[in-house]
Amino acid sequence: MDKTESWRSSVPLPPSPDAVIDVPDIRDYQRINAELIQLLDQGARHIRLIGVESQRLLLAGLSGSWQATIEIEGNAGPELAAGLNAPELKVVCVGSAADGTGSNLIGGQVLILGNAGACAGVSQRGGSIIIVGSAAERAGLNQSGGILLLLGRSRHLAGERQSGGILIAEDRSLGGHAGRGRRGGRLLRLTEPIREMDAAIPRNAIAPFRSWLESGSVEGTLAAALLEQPESQ
Repeated sequence: MDKTESWRSSVPLPPSPDAVIDVPDIRDYQRINAELIQLLDQGARHIRLIGVESQRLLLAGLSGSWQATIEIEGNAGPELAAGLNAPELKVVCVGSAADGTGSNLIGGQVLILGNAGACAGVSQRGGSIIIVGSAAERAGLNQSGGILLLLGRSRHLAGERQSGGILIAEDRSLGGHAGRGRRGGRLLRLTEPIREMDAAIPRNAIAPFRSWLESGSVEGTLAAALLEQPESQ
């Protein structure tokens, strides 16, 4: 069983969402996103997408002040939540995500419980992206704002040409040439034991997703080390 399948079996989905969207029945991402907007505008606080398997551009370009959680049951395709501008929206992908997760993210909180493809958080401008599994090459390319938290291993060139924002990863898990061509921002390399001054930012970033992370298999990981510490007030 790979890490994604492990998460699917070990993380119980919260019961009774306000609405469920059966993605294979709709197929077209524009229609899926339009239905999401309609449900959010109607006041839905908890929406679950089921049957997701590589559909692209889910939640891309959504913009609003909704206070809600959207669960994605399955593996998302390229550019999940690209250009999302919804600061109070939480997105939880119970599975992996393909290339470009959170590209040009402006506002919102995105949690990927599986792996992420290349260029996760490319040109991120705000919000937060948390990747529990591994991140492929060039995570955080051209990041100018927001928080990108890599809780698993990352491949080469994480943080390439970063100009702003905060990219956080365990130092021993970073691939080669991390931060190449950086012009600004912060590349926070965590080492054991994690210092309180370094732990505060990632610990607060994962706080909205604490129940999801505590339900999964994170023993012995960076996520576990952060969860063991009390949240900042």
